[in-house]
Amino acid sequence: MTIEYIDPMECWSEAVIYNGIVYYTSVPINLVDDAYIQTQSALTEIDKMLVRVGSDKNLILDATIFIVDKADLPAMNQAWKEWVVKGRAPVRCTVQANLMHDDYKVEIKIIAGLKNNMSKQI
Repeated sequence: MTIEYIDPMECWSEAVIYNGIVYYTSVPINLVDDAYIQTQSALTEIDKMLVRVGSDKNLILDATIFIVDKADLPAMNQAWKEWVVKGRAPVRCTVQANLMHDDYKVEIKIIAGLKNNMSKQI
């Protein structure tokens, strides 16, 4: 099996696909000082990448959410609850972390299956 690197750069790739699974980390494009809006922005970027590689949020298996400030957890959770498919929430953990970009309040890492590799039941 081959590994497909999506938009590879010197230090990272936008996404990586291996064995019917996509690995992607999303950061917000909208860097206003609001965790809810930044989470929405990062989730929109996830939607875009999943469409690009032949997947969608129904096929997310795992999500790790990194937030800078624990006080932003309710705002992040609100945006997440509005976005996630009811009854298809992936395994998820949330980690408080210092992120590499000073303006980021949230970063989201996902692992998802590709549509052409999933059962007809999905």
